[in-house]
Amino acid sequence: MAPTLNKSTHIRYFLRCLKTHLPTAYSTNDSQRMTLAFFILCGLDLLGVLEINTTEADRVAYVDWIYRCQHPDGGFRGFTGADMGGERMEENQHWDPANIAATYFALASLAILGDNLGRVKRIECLRWLRRLQLSDGTFGEALGIQGEAHSGRDMRFCYCAAAIKWILGGGEEDEEDIDVDGLVRFIEASQTYEGGFANGPFHEAHGTPFVASAAG
Repeated sequence: MAPTLNKSTHIRYFLRCLKTHLPTAYSTNDSQRMTLAFFILCGLDLLGVLEINTTEADRVAYVDWIYRCQHPDGGFRGFTGADMGGERMEENQHWDPANIAATYFALASLAILGDNLGRVKRIECLRWLRRLQLSDGTFGEALGIQGEAHSGRDMRFCYCAAAIKWILGGGEEDEEDIDVDGLVRFIEASQTYEGGFANGPFHEAHGTPFVASAAG
């Protein structure tokens, strides 16, 4: 007998993660709730049961939670726990950063939930995204203490940046747009002699051809 997808088991698993406490193995990833939320919502949507297994009130609540993770200076946090509210000031704001992966997952999740993105701080987000771009065309993960982009130089962040730009409609006429030519040069320089793509120039090719081609 040919193997089949155990759809009902996958649905139960996703719903457990969505509506109850996280499984023990994931409890240490509380700060990555936006990432987990995207994969849960995406899984239910791909299985065609998101609207069947959630109410309209549920989906509105999920949308509101995502917007609570929006950073005042653009982008989205990974979870609400980093939001300092009225205690946020210049001296401690680096402890409350938006990050590029959470921002992509937040926008994609809003789209899955049917939101019109009307509450997204579009200009602030595109401005923040531009500040994350590094001199070699790639992107950092977040802004550091001095407002500099740190971490990154990773093809996955390039994919996130390209997707954010596309979702928010950044274009050449937009002064806050990213350096698209620089991004393309980085992607092209990451192609290896085997024909695949690496995370960056002079690295070995592995599971990044999709993100490289999608970002380009």
